[in-house]
Amino acid sequence: MFKTAERLILAGIGALALTTERAEKMINELTERGQMSREEARNFLQELIAKGEQEKTNLAETLRREISQLRDDLGLVTRAEIEELKNRVARLEEHLLQKQNET
Repeated sequence: MFKTAERLILAGIGALALTTERAEKMINELTERGQMSREEARNFLQELIAKGEQEKTNLAETLRREISQLRDDLGLVTRAEIEELKNRVARLEEHLLQKQNET
C-alpha cells in the first residue's frame, strides 16, 4: 500500500515538473523557429495549463482514496469517529451522574 502511495506521489511530482515557465520557454522557441504561430502557441499553452490542472485534481482525488484505504487497512479511526466517541462518553457520564443523584 505504501508503494502505491509513493508511486502516486512521485508521478504527481513528475507531472508538475513541467511548469508553466518551462512550457512558455519551449513554446517561445517553437514560435521563434517558425514551427508554431503565436495563436497556436497561446492555445497550446492554455491546453497544457488546463491538462496540468486536471491532472493535479485527479492526483489529489487518487491520493485521497489511497490514503483512506490505507487508513482503513491499518484500522485507524477518523476525527469524526473520535468526536462521536467523545459525545457518547459525555452522554454516558451524564446518565451515570443522573442515576447517582437519584439515589
